[in-house]
Amino acid sequence: MPDGGAAGPVYLTAAAAAVQAAAEPAGGLETFLSPDEQRSMLRFKHETDRLDYAASHALFRLLAARQLGLSPGGAAGLPVSRRCAGCGSSEHGKPSIAGVELSLSRSHGVVMAAAGPAGTQLGADIERIPSDLFAGFDDYVLAPEERTGPGMAQPPESSLHGDVIRRTARIALWVAKEAVLKAAGLGLALDPSTVSLVDAGGIEAPGSASRLQATGTGHPSVDGLLAAAVPAPAGYLAAIAARDGVPGHSLPLSALFS
Repeated sequence: MPDGGAAGPVYLTAAAAAVQAAAEPAGGLETFLSPDEQRSMLRFKHETDRLDYAASHALFRLLAARQLGLSPGGAAGLPVSRRCAGCGSSEHGKPSIAGVELSLSRSHGVVMAAAGPAGTQLGADIERIPSDLFAGFDDYVLAPEERTGPGMAQPPESSLHGDVIRRTARIALWVAKEAVLKAAGLGLALDPSTVSLVDAGGIEAPGSASRLQATGTGHPSVDGLLAAAVPAPAGYLAAIAARDGVPGHSLPLSALFS
């Protein structure tokens, strides 16, 4: 049965290899991909990239099938459309399946998919925490008021532990902003530094992730969106963004194959 609705989004994060292993009894990942996706998978030069592509798209389709009340065997036949929010092209942009809102992300061996009610805004993002940040990261990603927030400032004497904390805090904001911009349908067409994420409060359940609210852009599709961190494999950070219901609920991988 679908789990979207008022309870909020549902999502999964998993290693691409785990998705591959779960798909083996049913014939492998290609069983859940369209012919076009099977061809696209083969265009990747490296096996790890092919696996990430296949696992993420299979996860996306299987989650859609579950939300639509279909069997896993129906996943490959679901029509996927694309639309670029920037140019309006149907050749690229965020993928969608009628009847359910979806978001997809992958990063260096780990994949993520999220689903919610059709017609709502939803974004998901997962990123591996890098060993270093690219030059100009703060200018590109952080709003001015975020550059001196908790865990951001550079102390007089740096340490390896302190550097990891600061890098992780920055990537956490990056992931939350990517999820917000995906939910808005804009992606990186909007400069992330124009989005300010502030504490939204309102969490009632003990132990729930804190929520951040997007503000300051002047874009009605962005301002007011909520983002929250969700569990991810060690070394990665993930977030969900929507108008309400975040952080939502995690599904086990096995739920997609039953």
